[in-house]
Amino acid sequence: MREIDKKRKHSSGEPSDIGLFAKKPRTSSELKGLEMSVLVGGSHTFLYIKVDGEDKLYACGYNIYGQLGLVDNDDRNEWIEVSFPKDLTIEKVIAGGDHNFLKGKGANGKDKLYACGWNIFGQLGLFDNDDRNEWTKVPVPEDFTIEKVIAGRSHTFLKGTVGGEDKLYASGYNSTGQLGLGDEQDRNEWTEVPVPKDFTIEKVIAGYRNTFLKGKGKDGEDKLYVCGNNDCGQLGLGDNNNRREWTEVSVPKDFTIEKVMAGYHHTFLKGKGKDGEDMLYAAGYNRYGQLGLGDNNNRREWTKVRMPQGFSLEKVIAGAEYSFLKGKGKDGEDKLYASGWNRYGQLGLGDNNNRREWTEVPVPQGFSVEKVMAGRSYTFLKVTVGGEDKLYACGKNWEGQLGLGDEQNRDKWTEVPIADLLKELQEDVNDRKQEDDVSEASGSSSFSMGLNPRDCIF
Repeated sequence: MREIDKKRKHSSGEPSDIGLFAKKPRTSSELKGLEMSVLVGGSHTFLYIKVDGEDKLYACGYNIYGQLGLVDNDDRNEWIEVSFPKDLTIEKVIAGGDHNFLKGKGANGKDKLYACGWNIFGQLGLFDNDDRNEWTKVPVPEDFTIEKVIAGRSHTFLKGTVGGEDKLYASGYNSTGQLGLGDEQDRNEWTEVPVPKDFTIEKVIAGYRNTFLKGKGKDGEDKLYVCGNNDCGQLGLGDNNNRREWTEVSVPKDFTIEKVMAGYHHTFLKGKGKDGEDMLYAAGYNRYGQLGLGDNNNRREWTKVRMPQGFSLEKVIAGAEYSFLKGKGKDGEDKLYASGWNRYGQLGLGDNNNRREWTEVPVPQGFSVEKVMAGRSYTFLKVTVGGEDKLYACGKNWEGQLGLGDEQNRDKWTEVPIADLLKELQEDVNDRKQEDDVSEASGSSSFSMGLNPRDCIF
């Protein structure tokens, strides 16, 4: 493992900047015909790109457990292509804390699941506790059709059906009862999870060491159940006692839950009030101000979060101990606010000071914020600038998880150099198209084909 100068690692970014966006050479992304997703784990990152129907996977960052799937345990500070089973057509890439899954279809059209990374608690569901540094096929329960894979910090759920009946399976760390199995024993194989009676699961949300089930009761009413770690009140149950069985959560009166966002030790409920207005509630750890309540006091009951004036909330993003609000201003312009832990500059505010109130993150004029992705202590922004898609990053970069070619932290949003990689893929597509055109033209029929307009999904 390479030695990294500790003093250099704590450097917060580049000295020259435009607002809070660091100056870098302009790079044109040229994303025509490409679809790309950015997956953020604990301290590692994936780019999943579908180009002309072909799957491509790239990775950077922390790799001590083999979580990049590169058949070694060396960190990467630049994007490197990841090989995966040839017979797999990827549908989803799932990044957990330090373990990952590839969900897709095999050559015969059947569900396939592969895993790599940290497995000390059995979170890969491979019947052992050995880490994997290459993609390893995961045996799933018999006759089980996978719908969703949900990866927490060190525990995992599979949501799906058996014979048309909804089923939930779990594996991994269970020291605080986060698997909902009624005990505190870890599992290294997929174990069926008993769900509350007359309850239909819509969403499974796996946090650091706790889990939420959002769904409907027998009469179609909204229901929320929780289990696991609650030492900071993050389950919103009014106490600090862990739960090892599913426990129903009483939500605020006249409040309809739309989303549940679980950070490491804090939780948000986003939804609507009785008159259809946006509402946000928070519970849990607040030492760094991550609840955006203007203080540093923990909450063990759901507490209403006051949002910035004139702000319309679209998304809440919960990082390890920090949070973002994404939405619109009163004139429909993109707005981004942050609160909480900022030791590594992960709030993108140009410093390393924590915030306990929602603080506006300056977004340059002409930038359209598409998505915010928060890891353990680093953040990615997908933006559109003048019709071009761009990727920016800030925060901790000790393991190279920002994909910037170094291990220097950033407290300013810094453009991630992916243009060359994407250009190379684009050229490969163009070459194949030309070859196909020549091949077709030499036959008995001919036709033309081109690339789709720019359409990128991050």
